[in-house]
Amino acid sequence: MPSYKVVKKKATTKQKMMNAILDLQNQAHKLSFSQLKASIASLTSTIQADQSELPTVAISSLNLGDIQVMLKLNHSLSNLEFRNKPPVELSPICTQWLDMTRNAFGKSEPNEALTRITLNNLLVFAHHCVTSQPASTSTDLNINDLHLNAEGLWRYGPVTYKGLKYDLVGRPDYSLWYGNEEDVAVSIVVVEAKGSAGASSGVSQTLGYMGCVHRRRKDLQKLDSTVYGVVSDGQWWVFLKINNDSEWTEHMIPARLGNYQEVLGLLVHMFRTAATMSPVQLEKTSVQTHSKESSGVSYMGFDLDAEEESSDEEEV
Repeated sequence: MPSYKVVKKKATTKQKMMNAILDLQNQAHKLSFSQLKASIASLTSTIQADQSELPTVAISSLNLGDIQVMLKLNHSLSNLEFRNKPPVELSPICTQWLDMTRNAFGKSEPNEALTRITLNNLLVFAHHCVTSQPASTSTDLNINDLHLNAEGLWRYGPVTYKGLKYDLVGRPDYSLWYGNEEDVAVSIVVVEAKGSAGASSGVSQTLGYMGCVHRRRKDLQKLDSTVYGVVSDGQWWVFLKINNDSEWTEHMIPARLGNYQEVLGLLVHMFRTAATMSPVQLEKTSVQTHSKESSGVSYMGFDLDAEEESSDEEEV
C-alpha cells in the first residue's frame, strides 16, 4: 500500500475571511432564514478550519477503498447514462490541430505531455460546443460563467483516517465551473492519468476530487450534489459520475488512432447536463431546509493560483 503524504495546512488568509463576512453582511437581507443559517455555518467552519492545524493527506496517495470510506461513496452498476450517447464530429479546426500535433510528435512515444495536449484540445472544443449554443443548454444559465480552470490547490476536510482527523489536498488537472467558490460551483473534474498504468489508475484520484465537491455541497444543503469526472491517458477514457445519493458509476471507452467522436460526444453531454442542472440562479437559492446532512462542519478551499506547497512532509 502506498504511503500517505502529509503536510501541515497553511492558514487561510484573513482577507478572504473578511471578504466573506462583508459579502454575508451585504446579502443578509436577501436571504431566507435557512439560507442565512447555512451561510453562517459555512463561514464558521471556514474560521474554524483556519484556526486548526490539521495535517493534510494527498488525494493522489489514497486508494479507491480509502476514498469510498472517507467520502461515504458507494459503487453502483445501475447507472446507464453514459451508454449510447450520440458521437460529436470534430470541427475542421480541431481536426486540423490534432492532426498537426500528431504529425509533429509522430515519432515520440506516448507520454504525459502529449496526453495533456489532447485533453486541452478536446475540453476546449467541448466547451465551445456547449457555450456557442446556449439555447440548447439552459435559458437561465449565464454562459459567460461556464468556464474551465487548470490545476490550483484544493483542500477539503475534515475526514477521518485510522481514528485521526485530516484534510484532503490535491491538484486536479482541470475543472468546469459555473459559479463561485463559496457555492462550490464545480460540476466536472478532469484528471490526466500519470505513469504507465493507464487511465484506470487515475480513477481513485479523480473520484477523490469529485467526492470532496459532492460532500461539501451536501453539507451546504444544495438541491443537487451530482458531480461528473473524466480521467484519460490519451488512449482510454473513463467517465465517472457521483449522483445525489452518493453512488458512483464508471464507463470506459477507447479512443485509438484519433477516434475521438465518441469521447467528444460524452464530453459535450457532460458539459451540457452539468450546465443545465446547475444554473447560477438556482444555486443561489438551492438550500434544502430539511436536509439531514446540514451539519456545516466541513470546509473546502480552492486556491487556483497556489504554488506547490513547500511544507515539510511526513509519511503515515
